[in-house]
Amino acid sequence: ERAPAQRRLFAVALGDEAGLAGWIAFWLALHDLGKFTEAFQGQRTDLFRALRGRPPGKTYSLRHDSLGWLLWQGLISGQAETEQWFRPDSDAYRDGLDAWVRAVTGHHGQPPLSGGFWKTHCHRQEDCAAVQDAATALRGLLLDEAACQIPARLGAERFAEISRDLSWWLAGLTVLADWIGSNTRYFPYQSAKQSLADYWQQARKQAAFALSDCGVLPVRSRSELPFGKLFPNIALPSPLQCWAADLDLPAGPQIHLLEDVTGAGKTEAAVVLAHRLMAQGQAEGFFIGLPTMATANAMYGRIAAVYGRLFEGEASLALAHGHRRFVEAFARSVLPPTTAEHDSAQQDETASARCAAWLADHNKRALLAPAGVGTLDQALLAVLQSRHQSLRLLGLSHKVLLVDEVHACDDYMLGVLCVLLQFHARAGGSAILLSATLPVAMKRKLLAAFAHGCGNTNIPALTQMAYPLATSWHSGGPQRLLETPLDTRSSVMRTVTVRSAEDQEELIAAVLAALDAGRCVCWIRNTVADALDAFELFRGRIPDEHLMLFHARFALCDRLDIEARVLMHFGPESSPAERAGRLLIATQVVEQSLDLDFDLLVTDLAPIDRMIQRAGRLCRHVRDEAGRRLIAPQAMDRRGSPCLWVYGPAWTETPAGDWFKRTFPKAAVVYPDHDQLWLTAQALRRGSIAMPQDARRLIESVFGEDAQTPEGLQHSADRAQAKGYADASQARANTLTFEAGYSADG
Repeated sequence: ERAPAQRRLFAVALGDEAGLAGWIAFWLALHDLGKFTEAFQGQRTDLFRALRGRPPGKTYSLRHDSLGWLLWQGLISGQAETEQWFRPDSDAYRDGLDAWVRAVTGHHGQPPLSGGFWKTHCHRQEDCAAVQDAATALRGLLLDEAACQIPARLGAERFAEISRDLSWWLAGLTVLADWIGSNTRYFPYQSAKQSLADYWQQARKQAAFALSDCGVLPVRSRSELPFGKLFPNIALPSPLQCWAADLDLPAGPQIHLLEDVTGAGKTEAAVVLAHRLMAQGQAEGFFIGLPTMATANAMYGRIAAVYGRLFEGEASLALAHGHRRFVEAFARSVLPPTTAEHDSAQQDETASARCAAWLADHNKRALLAPAGVGTLDQALLAVLQSRHQSLRLLGLSHKVLLVDEVHACDDYMLGVLCVLLQFHARAGGSAILLSATLPVAMKRKLLAAFAHGCGNTNIPALTQMAYPLATSWHSGGPQRLLETPLDTRSSVMRTVTVRSAEDQEELIAAVLAALDAGRCVCWIRNTVADALDAFELFRGRIPDEHLMLFHARFALCDRLDIEARVLMHFGPESSPAERAGRLLIATQVVEQSLDLDFDLLVTDLAPIDRMIQRAGRLCRHVRDEAGRRLIAPQAMDRRGSPCLWVYGPAWTETPAGDWFKRTFPKAAVVYPDHDQLWLTAQALRRGSIAMPQDARRLIESVFGEDAQTPEGLQHSADRAQAKGYADASQARANTLTFEAGYSADG
């Protein structure tokens, strides 16, 4: 009753809110049926003897969640049919009812085990009678007339289909309810006898307090604010940001793909869209998924400055990646800790222990908090066959899902992301995807996946090749695909000169000359080993304090310290004194989402999307000759024409199979499709990159369906394509099957 989006998810599917609260509460109350069995209770032989006057006769070999499912199948479902709980023909609804029971008994984070015989684990008549008495009492307490009519209102076939669909989110709701309800801070153990009716009244009062205290209820969103109120430090919104502020947002699930150059303000445009959806009641929060931990850290800092303006009350902002414990600003308010029971006799985890273990890995909190920022894998786990995926799915269901740098997905991640988009759309959620370099083929797959989740197998074809471009689709107008060409911010429109070099000494001379002139330089290498080699090339040639190394294999405490220093020396607030004469040797950790600005950039040859991203770190901010930031709206950069040096193999029209590997033996494994690298080198032979004019041409010349592979690299291209097919197939094998519902088959 206090989570409107969750209520709406179930009410829309079932066609009405009549009887909804009692219906869901009844099934939730059956989640621990397995604890009625002698096998479970016999874990405490002392209490069992005191209550039964004999030792237990059953060994606890099957966990109580699966025992509950067996009890339903073998005992309670028959009782429901005999007593006609759901009016005449109760047996016709069995498939649908089974879906609800599988979801609630699967509260250990995975579906209950199928198969087995319930009488093997529960054969005593007194146990059976107790189970049936409990079911009867709960039915009388929770199932009112409207709730009992739900199956008949839908019809057996439709009821079964909808029940399987909803089971994915009911499973997550059960886990969350079980954790809160098992928290002894809210519900302490009681040893005195008490009637169910009396306890029910007491528990309801305590539940109201628990829900208010645990931090998982939605926080009211603010009414829609103009762009200037959300981002007071941005004097002049970019064309993309203006589009986001003015776009008509219809009701219902929708997806927006925002393509613009690096530094054009895509993140702020996405936040504006998310804020407007929240203000209209179409979402209760957001989660931003990024490709790497470094980008998640940077995004967290940017969102921390604005997210409070999106909510009326206190809202948690959580950071989710594998090592977020090193980020001190992380909010700790979602689900307070409880004291886990230490009962050595119990052979499966208690709810308190499961909750404590799950939340000890704080990265998962971001999916429950109103506002979350994290690595994309934290969201992708919601649709992989992973334990407690249902809780992640529930956490995302009422949020806007934002995915930054979506082009960075490989074939496996893209396959999983498409399944996530389907599930998210099924739950009525909306998605916003951001990229500076998104191939048309990938865009088509992402749009189709979201539309499929909304029940639409065909969407209009993509027709616009303009860039920048905003593409929108919504479930209310499935035959309309809105493609809006846009201008970009004048300060990020530029032409970058491209110089190719196959001799390292030529590169070293160019870097040293720039450093001597007081400029700051970055060389982006494709592997950590190559970065270490480059670092040694300059050790002793420039002062140690002016030479920095940044890659992903540092110990985390060191890596985060280096990341902070990199942002200090090359970030938006860096001063001439902090920048002058400094050289950063880095890997791919700097090419996405980090707001860095170098006077000269050197890069190893990489696929064209990576090259465009890297070029976006070259003269990124408007500065004067000394590197001082200029913030006047019409200011122009005074550092001269930006130059991108590309280190790679000598160009040839007829490359041999080892064309790339001869120069980069280690990077040949990182970027195995050497055909794409040759096509990239070919595209860069024009000698310049004009952004945004050249963006679409460059991307499609390498990744497009018409790109021509030279004969010598055909084997490499075929091998990479085969691996892509295999990875996509593996993604299909590892992801959930929506139509099967929350079950072992699903």
